[in-house]
Amino acid sequence: MHDLPNPAKRVRIRQVALCTDDIWPVETAVAQQLQVTPVHRDKPGAPIWMFNSVIAVGSTFLEILQPERDTAPTQKFLDKQGGPAGYMLLLQVDDIDAARSRAEAANVRVVMDMPKRSYHGVAGAAVHLHPGDTGGVLTSLDWMEDWDSWAWGGQAWPWHQRTDVVSGIVGVEVTCADPAKVAEGFAQFIGREVDAQGRMQLDESYVHFVQGDSGQRDRLTAIDMTATDRARVGEQFEFARTKVRLV
Repeated sequence: MHDLPNPAKRVRIRQVALCTDDIWPVETAVAQQLQVTPVHRDKPGAPIWMFNSVIAVGSTFLEILQPERDTAPTQKFLDKQGGPAGYMLLLQVDDIDAARSRAEAANVRVVMDMPKRSYHGVAGAAVHLHPGDTGGVLTSLDWMEDWDSWAWGGQAWPWHQRTDVVSGIVGVEVTCADPAKVAEGFAQFIGREVDAQGRMQLDESYVHFVQGDSGQRDRLTAIDMTATDRARVGEQFEFARTKVRLV
């Protein structure tokens, strides 16, 4: 990793997206079982073609996506995965230029470039990385002018945080046909080591790469959230074929 450009100094999980064919029942189940609330809705046009619901989990976010049309990338994802599944990992970085340079030097292509400007009234930028180059899970590197803000959650989310059950996303599990290979790729383009158990420690969060079943496509399979009531640690839920575990 030493011959690559210096990576961003701070990297943390800020948002995780699930993909399903109908937002409403998933959003309803999440809201009821985790006692959290949607804070932002969007309808990106070409080339994304999707509807979404963004739910605040403390100062992190769970997004639920639904294809708007048959040609949408999210529809192709649902078809390949055979149904709803964990779709995207959004990593917040403190230096988008360093993060992008590092990824490109690690031979990871940028498939979508969102330049520095105002999005929903918040100054930010993002690059989406080619999943064929990263493996594991579709990954985005996101930068906000103010580290504590988050353009994809809109501006009103700080007033709609509900933390009775969970207070934040702290980790994800990515299930892979070849977890060692995928983990090594992530270590290269992000610039963080992966331990012997397949866990990459980020700031305030982690990504855990695990072995999948034979024939299963790589995907994000679980999200770890901090339990507000420590007596509830160990509880599990499932939304869009993705586990949510209280830790």
